[in-house]
Amino acid sequence: MNRQLRIVSLFALGLAAAAPSHALFGIGKKKEKIEADKKSGDMQRLPGMPAPGEEGTPGAEGMPKMADEEKKQQAMREAMKEARDQMKGGRSDDGERASSGPPPSSMPAGSGLPTEVVIKGSGDNKLNSQKPPLRIDSDPFESIRASLKPDESLLLAESPLTITWRRTHPEFMLNGRVVEPWRTTFSERPGIAFYPREQLFEAVGRRLEQKETRAYQWQLTIADEEGRVFQHYEGSSNPPEELIWSGQNDQGEWIKAGRAYSPIYMFTDPGGSPHTKVGKTLQFTGVIHQEPDGLHISMDSSVLFGTTKGARDLEKGGTALVRSAADLIKRRFSGIPVRIQAFASGKELGDAQAKLVQDKMMAELMIPQNGINYEGASAPFSEQRIEVVLLNR
Repeated sequence: MNRQLRIVSLFALGLAAAAPSHALFGIGKKKEKIEADKKSGDMQRLPGMPAPGEEGTPGAEGMPKMADEEKKQQAMREAMKEARDQMKGGRSDDGERASSGPPPSSMPAGSGLPTEVVIKGSGDNKLNSQKPPLRIDSDPFESIRASLKPDESLLLAESPLTITWRRTHPEFMLNGRVVEPWRTTFSERPGIAFYPREQLFEAVGRRLEQKETRAYQWQLTIADEEGRVFQHYEGSSNPPEELIWSGQNDQGEWIKAGRAYSPIYMFTDPGGSPHTKVGKTLQFTGVIHQEPDGLHISMDSSVLFGTTKGARDLEKGGTALVRSAADLIKRRFSGIPVRIQAFASGKELGDAQAKLVQDKMMAELMIPQNGINYEGASAPFSEQRIEVVLLNR
């Protein structure tokens, strides 16, 4: 009995459910009935949707479930838009945010989360993937550096021969008569060197080829303090690389110590244009030259007796100059008689200066007084000097 009641109940429920389904899809309804229902507003509602005015109607208290989901998605879009605007720092002048949302393709259907978020930055700094070169400081002489240090014991050692010489000959090693080879006032080179070709390059402002140099004519004039020509050289082509002058001009006159001489170069190019260059002034404190009466060692009086050339005592530089002349005599002309000539502003001053030089020479050369003669003479200022004459002829 109960089983039959259950079957009847289920059948009744099935018939009751068939009516809404039949109304929903409009099965068996006529077209006129459907349009009439549309005009009257008596349309059948979907399941779960309340009738107008009932509880849960849109605009009353609740929203349909699908509308509620759409509202959530809209809120999610606005939140994402606001976060994106803050990241970009872009805001409009009136304070409103940009209204563009994320692209539809970035959100899957039925979800409020994006499938992929890309964050980009801006800046000029770039990562460098290259490694810096490996640098290791090393000493290539590390293994032998200790052996390169000098042995101080050898540097401070004294030769037995030197010690013996000092003990047996103290008067020679400790006095002022020993030759001092570092004094180079009087050069061993016989003559004065000039370089016309180098002067030509400086005059034209560039270095010339050999074939260009041959086309230049050249002249070298040596003038004294008064501007007079003391010596002259010239050539029609190819200026020489070096020219040695003995110091004597074509008239047999020698340059004098203390006087200034100026070399003047003149070159003429193939076009006939002249190029002039003044060389370095020549002025010597001591000059050596051979004359018929003997070998002359000429010394500048301004170095011996001051700029006025009138002192009666040797200056500090004058003492060193006399010592250099004495060393030259001891090295090359020992044992030759000596005569001293002093040219000063007056005869009496000349005799005094000559006697002063004689005393210094006697102390340096270790010869008796009668081995050195002296005399004074008067001369103009430009000609004042001391002449030490070695009577080798």
